Amino acid sequence: MDPVTIALTLLLKNPAQTAAAVQNAAAPGQIDVAKMQGSLADLSRGVLACYHKSARFNQVDVVQLPWERQQQYAADNSAVLKISYQGLTMTRYQMSVAVMTKSNAVRTSVLADTAVVPYSKQCRLEEWTTE
Repeated sequence: MDPVTIALTLLLKNPAQTAAAVQNAAAPGQIDVAKMQGSLADLSRGVLACYHKSARFNQVDVVQLPWERQQQYAADNSAVLKISYQGLTMTRYQMSVAVMTKSNAVRTSVLADTAVVPYSKQCRLEEWTTE
């Protein structure tokens, strides 16, 4: 049997377990704001882990500095990052994220994401956070 058929068979046999797995995949990952201040790569890994906790970080590019809409969030500084990553199936995806700072707080706004699985909207970075 091919892998897709096996996966589909398992999903249909255990719908409760499948629902739990989907909820777990959609839950936000943990972030460490202090660690994210180390480098651009650490920041990008933290952002990616919060939105797609099972994704594997590949690279990041700064595409805009500062973000033209940072005033809407009362941010002091900002940048738009293009984060390239891989999902569980090793498929490559990209997300564009505006990262903003204000005093000691950080906040993000997802501008685009090519992943099939939606990013977690419960990510703590959706609001100003210092933790």
